[in-house]
Amino acid sequence: MNIKTFQAIDMRTAMARVKEELGSNAIILGTKQLARGEGSYGSMSRPMIEVTAALDEDETPPPARKKTAKTQSVAKTARKTTSDENPSLDELKEEIVSIKRLLTSTFEAGFGAESGIKQAAGMADELENLKSMLSFMMENSDFYKGTGLEPNYLACYRRMVERGVDREFAMKLAHETRESVPGNRELDLKSLVTLFVNRIKDAMITSGPITPLDNGSPRIISLIGPTGVGKTTTAAKIAARLTMADKKVGLITIDTYRIAAVEQLRTYAGILGVPIEVAGSPEELTDAVERMGDMDVIIIDTAGRSQHDSEKLSELDSFLKAGPEIENLLVLSAAADPAAINEAVRNFGKMDVAGVIFTKMDETSKPGVVITQNFKTGIPIVYCTAGQRVPEDIETASAQKIAALLFKKQGHDTGEPAGQSIGGSPLSVGWSPLV
Repeated sequence: MNIKTFQAIDMRTAMARVKEELGSNAIILGTKQLARGEGSYGSMSRPMIEVTAALDEDETPPPARKKTAKTQSVAKTARKTTSDENPSLDELKEEIVSIKRLLTSTFEAGFGAESGIKQAAGMADELENLKSMLSFMMENSDFYKGTGLEPNYLACYRRMVERGVDREFAMKLAHETRESVPGNRELDLKSLVTLFVNRIKDAMITSGPITPLDNGSPRIISLIGPTGVGKTTTAAKIAARLTMADKKVGLITIDTYRIAAVEQLRTYAGILGVPIEVAGSPEELTDAVERMGDMDVIIIDTAGRSQHDSEKLSELDSFLKAGPEIENLLVLSAAADPAAINEAVRNFGKMDVAGVIFTKMDETSKPGVVITQNFKTGIPIVYCTAGQRVPEDIETASAQKIAALLFKKQGHDTGEPAGQSIGGSPLSVGWSPLV
């Protein structure tokens, strides 16, 4: 494979050089923005764009053409003609400038920090680079030509895929959003992102928080899921929320494999002032539930099971079905590998799952996996957690917030202080590290 690196003052120029030297079949391997002094002309240079591209050895690069005075004149005329006959590029530039102004004014109005203005300008620069690359892809790639989507829609599609949304769902969302625009008129990126967020929000399924039953019997829920996803801490968080709402809560653990897990839950129970029972068999679980008959909600903490171990999963299913009616909530880590999440959903889904809880939302760079799983399964999301604090770091799942995560720069990407959104406004407890 023939790999080359190109530097230019902007993405459009870099793309033109790629096409000129490697041809339309070149593959873009990566791009980055060089700081002042990193470019070809040293410390006196302006910031530049670096593009790494490749051409398969079987492909033939375009023949080099000698630039005569005549061809140079023709090229100048062509550039002028293209500029005159393609007002969309001028409109694109004007849009980018307006976005920069808008973001700058937003930061100044929000908290007036110089760092915020720099972040806004950086976002606009990233947007400009992304748009230029997408324009190149549309011009030279059969895939992007075949989508029938304009650059702004493709920018949103690419961002969703980068953030973990399944490609098929992302493309479907892009087309549905485009079809929802009256008259198929052009939209600026900010308006388009709002449409995407609203469409995702409307398509997602969430449920309200855990509440007592109306018939006076205790509502019994169990937390099931792979090892290491934070089931015990999540059980304590839910119990704390209910206790703070003046509900009577009981805790039961059937995780007799880990002494530390039992002691951890005992500690939480002592702090919250709620009863706790340990059950090592279905019969003991039934007896424990009977002793807690006056509770509003009973929460059962289970031992983690590997999604690969079908025998252990069957044992857990039999254990929980042998007693009173129990609602199983599947606890998953949003920071886990998407393939592992898929397998966990598939195998734990063989049990009766009433809802899903996603933990470690503050640790994931791909919140789109949450949306993908929701679309695939249709199982409602009940809670999302982001941190270890009890009871602060848990929140009833919000489709609006989850969808918005796809299009917001995360703190670890931008240097934003935790607890502030890109507009500088403080966020509610439990989501501050995210948006």
